[in-house]
Amino acid sequence: MADATAMCFAPHNNGLFLNNTSKCIQHILSSLNQLYHHKIEFEEEDKKNTIFCLKSSFSYAAKILNVILTDSGGSSIMTSKAFFLANNLLDLIVSTESCLGSAYASRLVAAAKPWLPDVVLALGSESVLQHTESGSEHLSASEQMKLQFPKWPLIVAKTVLSAVNEGEGDGECSQPDKFSTFNKLTAMLIILLKKNKSIMDAVGDIFLVCSLVGLEQRDFELALGLLQFVCSKLFNRDDRDWGDMMLSSLEEIYHKIEMQITEASNNDELEKLMHAKGLLEPLWTYHLYETGKVNMTDD
Repeated sequence: MADATAMCFAPHNNGLFLNNTSKCIQHILSSLNQLYHHKIEFEEEDKKNTIFCLKSSFSYAAKILNVILTDSGGSSIMTSKAFFLANNLLDLIVSTESCLGSAYASRLVAAAKPWLPDVVLALGSESVLQHTESGSEHLSASEQMKLQFPKWPLIVAKTVLSAVNEGEGDGECSQPDKFSTFNKLTAMLIILLKKNKSIMDAVGDIFLVCSLVGLEQRDFELALGLLQFVCSKLFNRDDRDWGDMMLSSLEEIYHKIEMQITEASNNDELEKLMHAKGLLEPLWTYHLYETGKVNMTDD
């Protein structure tokens, strides 16, 4: 499919190709997750054969993503399907590391590295579309995430919170060790994002959308971890130069946190919500009083 698409043998089947590719990657994810949960041990030769297939699958899927993003012309249908596939590809790296270990996952990341700009573009294009076609019937990124939430934002959130806990002396740092290869991939993504403010705004908004989903589902660890990641990894703590898409989500998140603080059912929830509010408050206050880009009330 990838080669046929690249050579323009099937120019009108882009949506079908994206759907089929996503289904193939999802099937692989399901198989890896079953192997992991059943604690099935691989022989070394089996691991080598498996990672060879996974590298090929990732490369061909990303190649389809590359060709179709170039050819889509901003189509909302193509953008949504590309966004879905990009999330599947990031999940593939997470599941590979869970199942085969960090050493073999690093081989997959090496194969994925040339395609990371396409994955980043596919993730960000959904936010751009959401903010330019607000009146369309197209599902928003938040709605798509709720329908099928990917695994990779959970790993990002747990990893950054584990690192914070380690710095505070809690001694709980198993998550970064377990997903050391995915952490290196995340570092590569951050470098890419910081090269382009527009892409940073679009992809940063996806992290905020995932945080908002966490708040709505009362998964405050997910919400806090992703906000910590955005405020300390994507941006410096004193950096207030967030893009308009991210500020739009910030406004929604901040009001949601304030409301949920009044509804917290225990001290743990309240502590996480207050920490999240503390992360956002300097930025919120600056844009409320200095730039006027956020509003006091949630319209």
